[in-house]
Amino acid sequence: MKKSLIIFFLSGSMFAQGPVDGFMKKKKEFSLGMSFTSEKASQLYSGPNLGSGGRTTRAVSFFGIYGITDKINVQVGIPYLDVNKGAQKGFQDGSIYLKYNVMTKKNKFGELRAMLAAGYADPLSQYETNISSSIGQMALAGDGRLVLHQSFTSNIFANLQGGYLFKSDPTPNAVSSSLKIGYAGNIYVDAYYEIIHAFGGTDYRGEGELRPTADRGGFKGLGFGYQKIGGTVYYGLIDHLGVFGGVSYILDGRNAFKNTGLNIGFVFE
Repeated sequence: MKKSLIIFFLSGSMFAQGPVDGFMKKKKEFSLGMSFTSEKASQLYSGPNLGSGGRTTRAVSFFGIYGITDKINVQVGIPYLDVNKGAQKGFQDGSIYLKYNVMTKKNKFGELRAMLAAGYADPLSQYETNISSSIGQMALAGDGRLVLHQSFTSNIFANLQGGYLFKSDPTPNAVSSSLKIGYAGNIYVDAYYEIIHAFGGTDYRGEGELRPTADRGGFKGLGFGYQKIGGTVYYGLIDHLGVFGGVSYILDGRNAFKNTGLNIGFVFE
């Protein structure tokens, strides 16, 4: 099921677009993949206020998923980012997730699956944080989330999930939720809506208590969030190999660039 890896390829960072999906690998099944992402923005949310601020991001991401058992999957992600044509580049935050299938139940619509997932992210390089071309906030991060996945008999599915993101001080914690609707048949197509909301923190160009001063952690203390929409199309070329493409767009945000993103990649299993 190559579609079980598609979720990873819409961002170069962890905890985006719902970092786990509702599909499960069986014991000893695996998928490996690589994606190429391009994002461009000409505006920046300084706090919640939209203003000028350009940024381009290129990312190459490597991902894998493996079935430890029929009910437990492990997945890893390693992103490499290049921001503003080499102003800063390097490996960002590597991630690892465990996903457990708590329940699978038939219903009149098809099948409902409930899963619990736990993830951890750690910076893979000593990148700079206090510049506008930073590739991250150098924060350790943990994620605990619930995933509900309804598969309908027509191959249509709906996925709803929510999680709490625990981040090392001074980066503020956050909540993340997403809704995805798609079709998983001979081809795979989905559309999604995602929200990330940080609790507290400072603002880029903020004033007073919201100013990102050194004693508040600089840019590490920024409260980052957004509302995003996007979609993906996947097609299997031959046995064990498929390709995909995707788009994403930031509708609203806090200390986030108003990005438009494109990505392509392949999956092998």
